[in-house]
Amino acid sequence: MKSEKLHDWLQLVGMVAIVASLIFVGLQLRQSEDAAQSDLSQSTIAIGVEFSSLMAEHSDIWIRACSGQELRPEEQLIAHSIYFRYLQNNFNSWSRAKATAMGFVQPSFFTDHYAANIHRYPGFKQMAVAWSGWSETGARLDDEPLLVEYRDEVLSRLSELEKAEPRPSADIAWCGIR
Repeated sequence: MKSEKLHDWLQLVGMVAIVASLIFVGLQLRQSEDAAQSDLSQSTIAIGVEFSSLMAEHSDIWIRACSGQELRPEEQLIAHSIYFRYLQNNFNSWSRAKATAMGFVQPSFFTDHYAANIHRYPGFKQMAVAWSGWSETGARLDDEPLLVEYRDEVLSRLSELEKAEPRPSADIAWCGIR
């Protein structure tokens, strides 16, 4: 009888230990996810700051690039660096909004923004084509499903913009900002 009670108590203690360990693992997973989201947020902020700084420092080159004016090779390098930081920031923000399902910023905000810049500014479109790898001869984009989804959303929105309105003469100073 005593051995049966002891056995029952040991089983109960074992079950409690298993439940406690599962709770502990769940808490660790949540902390890891929170840390990863924090790292992504810090990375996105750093890229955004770098993008803004580059844009401010080289605003004359960026405006000429967005309007499609001819640039010297060293200016092209600067313009493409700014564009790449914009693309990184936009994609990271889109993927974070998608992953966290933030209610106040929908992922479509970022793809709409990118498509509108391609639609409005001829030089921005040239840089997008140069960097995208979205043509048939482009990079192996299909290896990254999230990039494919982002690309498809941007291209879908761009297609809608091109049907709905002629290319507007937007204020070139807003290129890459809204």
